Parts: sequence; structure tokens; C-alpha cells
Amino acid sequence: MTTTKAELTETLRTGESSGVEFKRDDVLADSFAKEVAALLNVRGGRILLGVEDDGAVTGLAKDPKAAEEWVMNVCRQNVQPAVIPFWEVLEWEPSKCATT
Repeated sequence: MTTTKAELTETLRTGESSGVEFKRDDVLADSFAKEVAALLNVRGGRILLGVEDDGAVTGLAKDPKAAEEWVMNVCRQNVQPAVIPFWEVLEWEPSKCATT
């Protein structure tokens, strides 16, 4: 499931919803875990990491591999039962954001 630039543009334009959440990459682990659990309790969804609440892409401050490791650890340690999310790094000039 690869996200196209057009799909990302549309997601950013339409904003957050019951299935889409925007998070800065400095989000706290417990807050991130709550969002993951909330999405899992409905029909799933996406969290775009490196995106402000208004849809502005600020990008990842962390290296994408370090961000992926952090997300996987949070989903394994802070979400019960543990989950393994889909991880994708999206190029957005001049930044990178990630979707889980």
C-alpha cells in the first residue's frame, strides 16, 4: 500500500478526521499510543507523523529509521495488545513525513 503524492496532497487538504490524525514527530509516546489505540478501535486509519494539526508538513526531525524504530517500540510497549503498524516514509519537498 504505497501512498501517492496526489493521495497525500488530498489527505493534507481535507485534514484530520475519524480515520486520519496529524502528529508532530516530537509527540509523546503515551499520546501517540492513545491515537493508535483509538484508530484501532474504529476501522483503523492513518497517523501522519511530521504534520501539524493544520496540515502543514514540518517533516521529521529524526532520521526516518530512528522514527520508525520509535513508532514500532511505542506500538509494541505502549499499546495492548501490541500491534505492528504499516510504516511508510513519504517525500514531501523539502521535508519527509511518515504514515503509520
